[in-house]
Amino acid sequence: MATEQTKIKTTIMRGGTSKGIFLNEAHLPADIKARNRLLLALFGSPDKRQIDGLGGADLLTSKCAIMAPPSRPDADADYTFAQIGVEEPTVSYEIVCGNVSSAAAVYAIEEGYVRATDPVTTVRLHNTNTNKILRVKVQTHEGMPRVEGDTVIDGVPGSGAEIGLDYSDTTGGATGSLLPTGNVVDQIHIPSLGRELSVSIVDIGTICVFWRASDIGLTGAEALDDLPDQAFQVSEELRQGAVALCKMPTDGLMTPFQIIVGPAQTYLDYAKKNTIDVKDIGLVAKMIGKNLTHKAFPGGGTICTGVAARIKGSIVHQVMTPITPEESIRIGHPSGVISVSSNVALVDGKWTVNEVLFSRTARRIMEGYTYIRNSVLG
Repeated sequence: MATEQTKIKTTIMRGGTSKGIFLNEAHLPADIKARNRLLLALFGSPDKRQIDGLGGADLLTSKCAIMAPPSRPDADADYTFAQIGVEEPTVSYEIVCGNVSSAAAVYAIEEGYVRATDPVTTVRLHNTNTNKILRVKVQTHEGMPRVEGDTVIDGVPGSGAEIGLDYSDTTGGATGSLLPTGNVVDQIHIPSLGRELSVSIVDIGTICVFWRASDIGLTGAEALDDLPDQAFQVSEELRQGAVALCKMPTDGLMTPFQIIVGPAQTYLDYAKKNTIDVKDIGLVAKMIGKNLTHKAFPGGGTICTGVAARIKGSIVHQVMTPITPEESIRIGHPSGVISVSSNVALVDGKWTVNEVLFSRTARRIMEGYTYIRNSVLG
């Protein structure tokens, strides 16, 4: 075989509305700079089309899961998530991807990290990005994950076997606290507006800063392509302001996720083919930002939104249609609707998450070897 290239065993999997490249940590360089060079080359970044690699020219398909045996006794496998830049030579380990997490649990069973216990196998993933345990319930048959089922996810064709994700143990993954500032609502000065905006910063799943679309004259139901440049500018300024309030590292690119929200209303989905009816949702939400705009809705952001919706007085709670504690929060997003079940309580003056769950589907698409030019590995 060609001596000018290095081959690496690769698996491609879809998890929820995302697609990721799965790698065995043992096959990667231990040095982080060398590892990042390999990942960029594998995906074909930086390049708008990622034409010389496996990336799909979209941040939702430029994701990597690095898997390894568990490094702690309460886990079945280690799972490290990496977001690979498309046009920029960046590899970010800031977040945990909820969508890819569902595929990570399937991968852990298929690769023998955990023995299946039909009909449902619970996989305990140690997410090294947050140092938290994710509990994922995978339907299995004859020792292998099921693929076929009747669970439908907006943004994914067809249906599949349901995978249940429990993120209740991920509180404070970025800051150590569900409400990093201690407040349900904070004020952040926006230089481009010359005034403050009200936000809620919540840290579970993936830390998010929530803000109202109406604060800049929007409804929240606008198509992504119809959002004004101002929305993206304000969103990034809010992210930077939230970083300062939470005393987070300033070199991050994506976190906190910036989620713009509005009241439930009827709108057309991202493809402008299907109508999302006001009666089927409790609010509208979009993840928009300078470095990542989501055509559906992020899994970690779903968890955070579902919890924020239960915190009385939060920005999400303010815009959402009132529901009973037993009902799921139904989030209208650019590709459709996603539901999340959450149980949040105020105990001794402190908001506490008892449970937060949502469902995905996932499957293995391809396995084999990727060839990487040695000249780009350094």
